[in-house]
Amino acid sequence: MVPYAAFERFLFPGGMWIGLAALWAASCMWIDRDARATLGRSMPWSFIYCLVGVLMLLLGYKWGLGGLPLFVLLVPSALVGYCAYRDTKAPPFDKILHPRTAIRLLRNVAALVGLGETVDRLFAQPLRPAAKGPVQIQLVKKDGTVVDSRGRDETSRAVRALQDIFLKVVPMRATDIHMEPKSGDEMVVRCRIDGILQRVSDLSADEGKAVLSAMKVLADMDIAERRRPQDGTFAVIMGERRFDVRAASGPTNYGEKMSLRLLDADGGMVKGGLGKLGMRDAILKPLREICQQPHGMLIVCGPTGSGKTTTLYSALGEIDVYSRNIITIEDPIEYRLEGISQTAVNNAADLTFAKILRSTLRQDPDVILVGEIRDKETAEIAMQAAMTGHFVFTTLHANDAPTTITRLIDLGVDISLVQSAVTAVLAQRLVRLLCEKCKEPYDPSAEERQRLGLPADKQITLYKAREKGCTQCLGTGYRGRTGVHELLVFDGAIRDLLVGRPSVQVIRAAARKAGMRTLLESGVTKVLSGQTSVDEVLRVLK
Repeated sequence: MVPYAAFERFLFPGGMWIGLAALWAASCMWIDRDARATLGRSMPWSFIYCLVGVLMLLLGYKWGLGGLPLFVLLVPSALVGYCAYRDTKAPPFDKILHPRTAIRLLRNVAALVGLGETVDRLFAQPLRPAAKGPVQIQLVKKDGTVVDSRGRDETSRAVRALQDIFLKVVPMRATDIHMEPKSGDEMVVRCRIDGILQRVSDLSADEGKAVLSAMKVLADMDIAERRRPQDGTFAVIMGERRFDVRAASGPTNYGEKMSLRLLDADGGMVKGGLGKLGMRDAILKPLREICQQPHGMLIVCGPTGSGKTTTLYSALGEIDVYSRNIITIEDPIEYRLEGISQTAVNNAADLTFAKILRSTLRQDPDVILVGEIRDKETAEIAMQAAMTGHFVFTTLHANDAPTTITRLIDLGVDISLVQSAVTAVLAQRLVRLLCEKCKEPYDPSAEERQRLGLPADKQITLYKAREKGCTQCLGTGYRGRTGVHELLVFDGAIRDLLVGRPSVQVIRAAARKAGMRTLLESGVTKVLSGQTSVDEVLRVLK
């Protein structure tokens, strides 16, 4: 009896403490991983939680089950305390102490016991808070085939998980989705909202791989190939809206990742013309006049993601498509517009910008849009077209308008071509707009006044983003974006100046003398009007 009693005593309190210790250790590892991802560092929360657990184990060792109530009280309380704190820093869609998290946990448990579809039907609407009613979503392959999500097999579950991702991020105005494998057994889903990446959710490694495979099937990629980059396209139809999706995969040290670019196939963003891009009247009026000219060239410059293509499409919206023959050459076609002939670059078929542009000139075009000038050949053909009765819209990667001229010279373009062909250069950036619901007024400091060139003795009220934001701006303090622009018009003085191959500083000084306002001055105007913040303008224009 004695050995059995000893074994029973060991099994009951000892086994219970071992189980509690295992749960505590798992919680420690989760807190460490989550704090690094959400808060940027794991300390001091990981240390606090570890300390609480060690203290409870020592008390349990000394007093046995007498310390169990304290363990049950303090350890979960510490865990809830961490969750409450991290929720103050996390965006609304990533909060833990939220009904949405409980529903997601219930769905995962239900899927393990074979009740996943039943729970999906019960909680379909709460998981789609941005939708005002049932939203039908279809995933369409390039050949027009609709991928079916019905069924209980792994592929159907992966397709439903992908649909859930789109249902979550599209109402949030996401432009890109990134699925990135991390160390361990998880895959992080992030989306780009107003130019800033935000964490949306996490998937288990197995679920993430299944979703990646579903996306590769949609985009007509090779599922078995995980070591080399691939790209493809498919479409997403949500209600009456259609999005073309560009998919690009690539290897990482933890496995394959996938990036998706969401493009509004209907071109709703650009149908309103230049008036919806946030331009000042001093730029909007001359730019509209330039777009109506019978020949010449407008170059829009800026870094990747600064909205150059959107501006060009909006400029096309200012032109009568019925009386003029408009042809675009793009890589790839981002918006599909009625009344315009659009051609995509295909390097695999040896259809480059230069070759398509040569054939386009034989099609009697009035207006030509060249998606991007990447080399000397494309630049020279486009400029020769601009001098022979065509108006050419194009983009170039350059920091500002004066730098565009030296960038063309660096490509090897003859300065006389630049003089004769280019009509104007528009440089732009995108800045986030302050959330109208939660932005906060304040008096600028002396340092801010100096950096923005504001008078030190004048009473000025500026606005900034609230630290935690609100539900309308997803906790960021910003909602939407607008452009800041500088327009360099090639007048006689600028053309004469180019003969001597001047430096950027000389060109900029001449443009300022002619009335050009810089990107920073345009940004300051947005700050003074309360549309954006000082920090946002300096972040974009640094």
